[in-house]
Amino acid sequence: MEIKILVFDFTDTVPFRHEPGAESLRLRDLPGTDGYCSREAEAFLRERISREGFSGVHFLDSGNYHYLTKFFLEQIREPFDLMVFDHHTDMQPPALLPLLSCGSWLKEALEQNLFLRRVFLLGPPEGAQAEIREEERGRLRWITAEQIKKEGEISALTAEDLPRPVYLSIDKDVLRREDARTNWDQGEMRLEELCGCIRFLGSRAEILGVDICGGEVPATAGGEAINSRTDGRLMECIKEIPKLRR
Repeated sequence: MEIKILVFDFTDTVPFRHEPGAESLRLRDLPGTDGYCSREAEAFLRERISREGFSGVHFLDSGNYHYLTKFFLEQIREPFDLMVFDHHTDMQPPALLPLLSCGSWLKEALEQNLFLRRVFLLGPPEGAQAEIREEERGRLRWITAEQIKKEGEISALTAEDLPRPVYLSIDKDVLRREDARTNWDQGEMRLEELCGCIRFLGSRAEILGVDICGGEVPATAGGEAINSRTDGRLMECIKEIPKLRR
């Protein structure tokens, strides 16, 4: 069975919007979405996503729209864990309360989603741990960028760590600039290291769905070609996952 690919096109920078078989949602004229999600946009996007469900691969445009992950998680009606590859924690209270934002969505998902059991956050630098309050750390397992650079560190995750199905969310800002061009500061992970993590996780847990965000405007020299190549490589890795819901 083919993998369902859904592309959210807010900025005309998503390479996979032209992929054969991918369904592209043109959303460039939808107001109240860039970084923060207005109540009106939230209602529209939540209803649209409810028609799609959580399975398959979802390209969310730039990291400014990573909050869409929260809406996909709301479609899951069974206990699950969440794996997030991101150079940032996305656990900050939004500056424009009470709007959902790309920097607060994970905090809100942990607080509100009754089926979400644990979050594995992979990729923020060690210093970013200070952003997370002590009372929020009970369901959050942290693997820093520094730990991931150590050979085999990701293998600390075992089958015992992953007894439940997993939803996988990837922000390409976790990658070095040679492998992605994003509109946020970036980490130093290599693309093949990320693919290795995906293969490792996919061999140990059922993957409910995957989303990918992170992209730069096409005017950036070489940015679109770099991101397109990386998206293609990530899709190759995802297609190799033996237990991916379709």
